[in-house]
Amino acid sequence: MEHIGTGAIGRVYRAHAAHIDGDLAFKFVPIENLPSYQPDQDDYLEEARKANVLENQCVVPYLDVLSWEDPVLGREFVVFIRQYVWGLSLAQFIRANRGNVELRFIEQFLSAMFGLLFELEQRGIVHGDIHADNVLVTRSRYNLRGDVQFRVTDFKPTGHEQPSDYVAIALVLKRLLECVRYEEQELRDRYVFEILRNDFLGRHLVESDPTADDRALNPRRLQSKLDSVDEMFAVASASRGPEAAVRSVRR
Repeated sequence: MEHIGTGAIGRVYRAHAAHIDGDLAFKFVPIENLPSYQPDQDDYLEEARKANVLENQCVVPYLDVLSWEDPVLGREFVVFIRQYVWGLSLAQFIRANRGNVELRFIEQFLSAMFGLLFELEQRGIVHGDIHADNVLVTRSRYNLRGDVQFRVTDFKPTGHEQPSDYVAIALVLKRLLECVRYEEQELRDRYVFEILRNDFLGRHLVESDPTADDRALNPRRLQSKLDSVDEMFAVASASRGPEAAVRSVRR
């Protein structure tokens, strides 16, 4: 068993399950670290239940949740067992690629998150703890297009959520934009950078009142605007020229 990470409430290990020829991730959480743990209740299972009810491919499913007492320490743990995802956390990716993150990567991240937000909204579920350590970045060798994939873990139980999922995604977006070398980008990507920074980060993702911004709390409209950025740039470039198009969205 290999230690692969330590979070706010527990430690995560990777181990190979020979009988199914696959790797699993085990998160060991001391029961006193579970905010919703009660010996006679199972509210702490909500982390796994939230993940397993969702169909979105970003979500890493749980295979089991067990109680375990360390015979040496005499300490009780809850062990969350889930599929192991090969790759880096988004936090590790950011540290390894500071100054080298491409706008297409950020667009793919946002698209993945908007898809997740849409299902969460439809089901009345809140993730409650989206941040760069709880998002995994992976790329399959067997994907013909070579697209990067984002996988999400560690849902918070109801009543213990952190800032809204939209604000949490905005905070991750801010970190990603800080890793872009703006002056080295093509004009199209500079235009998109300005749209993401000024519109998505500055307004759409942080506004909680849909009457103030019709894209606030609306994953479908957020995705629609993200899908339209190339058309927006083409139209602006045709009427003003590409450099003027970039200046027109710069704040």
